Amino acid sequence: MTETVTRIEYTLPVNDPVAEDQVQLSRDDLWAGLVAKAADPRPYVPAITECTVLSENPQGLVREIARAGDRFREVVVFDIGHRVSFRRSDEKEAWTIDNVIDEDPSGALTLTFSGEFEREFAASRLAAMRTSMAETAARTLAVIRESAAA
Repeated sequence: MTETVTRIEYTLPVNDPVAEDQVQLSRDDLWAGLVAKAADPRPYVPAITECTVLSENPQGLVREIARAGDRFREVVVFDIGHRVSFRRSDEKEAWTIDNVIDEDPSGALTLTFSGEFEREFAASRLAAMRTSMAETAARTLAVIRESAAA
């Protein structure tokens, strides 16, 4: 029997070259923001209502979060300067969600959120997940931009 894996991905440009009043984020700004999001995701992901960091080291952390009435542990792994991976694997769910700093072919910074889930979803649920991922990516950039402007 083959395990079903569902993958979704959303990429957005980090800086809008025509938005002159917008704070332009650097790779370092993005990285600092993603590390902050790992430690306290609540400003970035409003559905997460609680987060407790249980342990941390330079390569990542372990946290317990509460989201939509569900409480679970995630292992967060840092690929320094490039990727933050959020991994859950328990009796209820198994997934990896990556937040990746990259560049498009022209060299402009991009932020990609991707998810790999070890199960299948109904089409309507999958569409809602894609919408939520796009909203979370945009909100993440907005929170990081606010922090960089402060």
